[in-house]
Amino acid sequence: MLSRAELTVRKNDSDVIGEPTGEYCDVILYFGIIDILQDYDIGKKIEHAYKSFQYDSTSISAVDPRQYSRRFKDFIYKAFQEDRVDS
Repeated sequence: MLSRAELTVRKNDSDVIGEPTGEYCDVILYFGIIDILQDYDIGKKIEHAYKSFQYDSTSISAVDPRQYSRRFKDFIYKAFQEDRVDS
């Protein structure tokens, strides 16, 4: 994925994040997605029902595959937004 990154400068080796310089460069990002795919069987449906009483039903991990897919795609689109600034 083609992207842009801002160059930073660390003042010393113990700095985790450097100071931004205002200089940008093109970069290519490589990323992988790790997930455990499981059957949405009766056990998962019971887990979803049980956890829905305690938590927001849209935020728990055991959800219907269509809802999981939609939530996952929404997250990816938000995390990797297209740069609309003219360069």
